[in-house]
Amino acid sequence: MFCQKCGQNNQDLAKFCSRCGTSLGSVAAPSDMRFSAGPAPEQMTFGKAISTCLSKYADFKGRAARAEYWWFVLFTCLVSVVAIIIDPSEVLANVLSLVFFLPSLAAATRRLHDGNRSGWWQLLAITVIGLIPLLIWMCSKGDPHRNDYGQPV
Repeated sequence: MFCQKCGQNNQDLAKFCSRCGTSLGSVAAPSDMRFSAGPAPEQMTFGKAISTCLSKYADFKGRAARAEYWWFVLFTCLVSVVAIIIDPSEVLANVLSLVFFLPSLAAATRRLHDGNRSGWWQLLAITVIGLIPLLIWMCSKGDPHRNDYGQPV
């Protein structure tokens, strides 16, 4: 049985929610359920992701959704490509890499937090094989409930 109050999935014949204690007696079977978990979250757009990551320039606390992180990665890649086209000596690209290093690190930390992992796991990138689990974690869906790093985004 699904608790509409807290979102906990309980045993089928349970009368009360194991998390919050709400009565489940009048709740329909899971296959018959049509529920809303509240208002739909606001869609993360390209521009919003950039402004969020830059406004949290060195904020390593909290969580970042997949869309926020990957839109920002796309933005930094596009900026680097444009910088190389404008300045073939790559001086501009190197300066921009330094400018975007800290917000990229912070966004990656917040993205790992969404999966209830420490940002220190980024050190796996030092090893070539460590890039594989990092990529998987960055692409994985985040923890749908509150975790050690805060509420879901």
